[in-house]
Amino acid sequence: MKRIRVAVLGTSFGRTVQSVAFQRHPGFELVAIAGHDLEKTRGIAAQLGVAAAYDDWRELLRRESPELVSVATPVFLHHDMFVGAVAAGAHVLCEKPTAMNRWQAIAMRDAALAARRVAGINHEFRFFPARVTALAMVRRGEIGRPRRGEILGRYPIWARPESRPMSWLADASRGGGILGALGSHHTDCLRTFLGEPASVLASVRTDQPRRGHDTATADDGCTIHYEFAGGATALIELSAAAPYRWERFEIHGEEASLRWDETGYRLWRLEVGKEPAELAIPPDFALAPREGDPPSWFPRTGRNAPPRTRRSRSR
Repeated sequence: MKRIRVAVLGTSFGRTVQSVAFQRHPGFELVAIAGHDLEKTRGIAAQLGVAAAYDDWRELLRRESPELVSVATPVFLHHDMFVGAVAAGAHVLCEKPTAMNRWQAIAMRDAALAARRVAGINHEFRFFPARVTALAMVRRGEIGRPRRGEILGRYPIWARPESRPMSWLADASRGGGILGALGSHHTDCLRTFLGEPASVLASVRTDQPRRGHDTATADDGCTIHYEFAGGATALIELSAAAPYRWERFEIHGEEASLRWDETGYRLWRLEVGKEPAELAIPPDFALAPREGDPPSWFPRTGRNAPPRTRRSRSR
């Protein structure tokens, strides 16, 4: 099997998740990594066993000519890196949020289409066993017509001023904020189950503005109300200033509801007058993480991919 030559741009998530995932897959060869600090990037490359390290992603593209580029940098860098990669002839996997605004996202899409390159956004939580199982059940009509989705999230990211120092994630000018960081994942989840939104009403807030001695300019909480073209409604309510971590996902149908939690490995069916019933995960949807793996790594054990939708295809 011919291996795809891949380069990773970014040394945070790009190092801990993306690089390791590509190295574990037999279809990829990780040939280079780029970061803003050359000495640090060389050290990371040495740890990973990657031959080439750069502090200039444009130079990486010129010298290495990767077939696939994984953009795992802060959001404000996505547009230029994405467009530059497809112009260099590479396919692109880009982290979410896609870009700083819709106009950048449109330009990125159009650049990929013009170059005839495959381009996609990394929504890895689509592969959680509970979510894939729930999606298959909904599409088989096992809970009746879905009419409501609810996602509640609590994260101790900025529970106190000293919880995490100031970074791009708390800086609106660089694309920070919990709405983009996690609201994008959750919106993707609701679209998969309920279709395209017809209207949305959203509010953002900063519950814990202190980041050490600095002040955040990006949101650490958000509330989003969706109405979908098919008549369903949904709520996303997130706080990254909570003292604990907890997530709950619910899809309510006319006949029953489905619920899973943040781990994504257990699924329950709920009906009126009955105790919640935990459902078995089909073997084809099971995952086999290694001990110590971050939850963003999803090694599939079954033969089949998750149920496909138009939105799960690269655009």
